[in-house]
Amino acid sequence: YADRSHFQHFTLPKQSDKTPRALSRESFEKIRDVEIPAYRKSHILARDMFLFGCYTGVCYADVVSITRENLCTDEDGALWLKYRRKKNELRASVKLLPEAIVLIEKYHSEERDTLFPLLRWSNLRRHMKALAALAGIKDDLCYHQARHSFASLITLEAGVPIETISRMLGHSDISTTQVYARVSPKKLFEDMDKFIEATQDFKLTL
Repeated sequence: YADRSHFQHFTLPKQSDKTPRALSRESFEKIRDVEIPAYRKSHILARDMFLFGCYTGVCYADVVSITRENLCTDEDGALWLKYRRKKNELRASVKLLPEAIVLIEKYHSEERDTLFPLLRWSNLRRHMKALAALAGIKDDLCYHQARHSFASLITLEAGVPIETISRMLGHSDISTTQVYARVSPKKLFEDMDKFIEATQDFKLTL
């Protein structure tokens, strides 16, 4: 038993919210369209894996382990990616965009089960910095930005409900998804325009 309160004048530091690291539309397009010399095969692979993450929300630990068995086709013929996340074993389901399917077909090989060749994390991190320089963007590029970009730029900005995004990302709590999926100014203006159009016939009665 202490004879005095040792922590009487101690206060916990305020938690600072980290800014979501989703790419801007301009930066995303620069990375997507950057021309990489053909001899830099590992750089091309890093860029394509990053783009796949942007189009699907798949993190690095999962993108290097998902296989053809994780692909399935629904009744309408659409291709889906369904897998359990390495981080929490929760199930994630994503309907694949045409851009993601093109990347899968590009790296298809009967010699391995995984959808993409193995690119080790240390090499990927190094290539991400080189990719930012090649694309001429100032972002401190890392692979996890792909997941943020999928939530904000690819899906939420296109009108996908946040509940659906949460399921696609394999989150257990929608509050986690809210950190990833942030409303951009473009999305805000578009939603306000829709609201104004929908309410233009309303009349105020006093």
